[in-house]
Amino acid sequence: MKKLIAIALCAVTAALAAGCSNSNTAADKAAGSSKTKTVSDVLSEAQTSAPDTTGNGAPIPTQVDPSKLVYPDLDYTAELDLTKMSSTMVYAEVSNMIKTPKDYMDKTVKMNGTFDVFVDPKTDTYYYSCIVQDATACCSSGIEFSPKADMKFPDDFPAVGTPITVGGVFETYKDGKTTYLRLKDAEIAIGKT
Repeated sequence: MKKLIAIALCAVTAALAAGCSNSNTAADKAAGSSKTKTVSDVLSEAQTSAPDTTGNGAPIPTQVDPSKLVYPDLDYTAELDLTKMSSTMVYAEVSNMIKTPKDYMDKTVKMNGTFDVFVDPKTDTYYYSCIVQDATACCSSGIEFSPKADMKFPDDFPAVGTPITVGGVFETYKDGKTTYLRLKDAEIAIGKT
């Protein structure tokens, strides 16, 4: 199931990189399909028009110019504070976190981004993430986070695409044969859209 989630997140990133605003259809189909899809399949599906929701009740995020977002303050001391870096540096650092997670293990990280959520319809499990974009807003990447406080979606969370600041401890975890990364015990501050 985590593999399908990874495919869904890759599909969203591919759709944004391809300039397909408001298209999450490929992610929905990839998450709900047991068939293995190629990158070409996902990209061609991303060209179709998207419905109003992701199929799990969460609205489709829109592509936002990161320089126009106002991020909330979060009183959180971190070893790696991405909130003080330019959008280009943040995107590069998050990419490094994804590529070489062992370099960041157990470090406290603070970052700005926009809120996103994925709901696994088979297990009713919610996966929250902080999405960052590069300076041109053409490429995005994200880090999953698990809140420290007992929070329930949607009541305690912002709308998808809302600016957030998150602080937590970087870790990896396994589900089956796949390793995932996240900020555990995360604190979150919610901004305004």
